[in-house]
Amino acid sequence: QHVDNKWVSSSREKIAFRKALLNPVTAKQFQRFVSLKGDLLENGVLFWQEVQKYKDLCHSHCDDATVQKKITAIIDCFISSAVPPALQIDIPAEQAKKILEHRKELGPYIFREAQMTIFALLFKFWPKFCKFRRNLASDKILLALEKKKGKKMQKKEG
Repeated sequence: QHVDNKWVSSSREKIAFRKALLNPVTAKQFQRFVSLKGDLLENGVLFWQEVQKYKDLCHSHCDDATVQKKITAIIDCFISSAVPPALQIDIPAEQAKKILEHRKELGPYIFREAQMTIFALLFKFWPKFCKFRRNLASDKILLALEKKKGKKMQKKEG
């Protein structure tokens, strides 16, 4: 029974997290929050959102050329970037290689493994973010994160 309750709360948390990533305001706040935790985590939020848009595009039955353009845009931005490092998100090199090998295959699943990896990675920061924002008004969250970022930058410089 206890194990089941834990799983239910965990899946409930994952659903809440997924909704938060789809909410532009919360996603921006969370993105800023994780940017303080690691260099590629901020990109992870953007990648997850872009893959969702890509999947929506696939399900909307738009033309293949548009779908292919979206695949190329995601790859150029996150998987094989012209800006070093080439891999701009925290996924294993094998996953990136697999995406590149299957880049011509249209369909909603090309980024599936990578999106799941990123989701799991970001989800670890979700409870900390919830705790952080609990005592702040929604319009004060980004300001508080900017102050934290400023302090972090001063520490690096000093």
